[in-house]
Amino acid sequence: MAKKVTRTFTATLEKNTEKGGSWLCRVAVRDENGDTTTKVSAWSNASAGKRWVKAELVAVTGRKSLKFSTVNADANEKPTLIAGSVDFKVAI
Repeated sequence: MAKKVTRTFTATLEKNTEKGGSWLCRVAVRDENGDTTTKVSAWSNASAGKRWVKAELVAVTGRKSLKFSTVNADANEKPTLIAGSVDFKVAI
């Protein structure tokens, strides 16, 4: 029987607040030893960035959704930093 280990999938979307700035999306997978694998991509809007994160989530974990929460907002109460994470098990 294969041993299962817990890994953490973390995603952040950060808005460049300069005029015409894009969203920087980071996806990281951390194992229980602390080793991290990271992918980074830039998108023109948050919706496109979330779609990319969802595609990465499905490819890495097999799950279909990730709960995002607003971590930081600007003066107009628009989000500038969105984050979410989920734990999943992998057989090794």
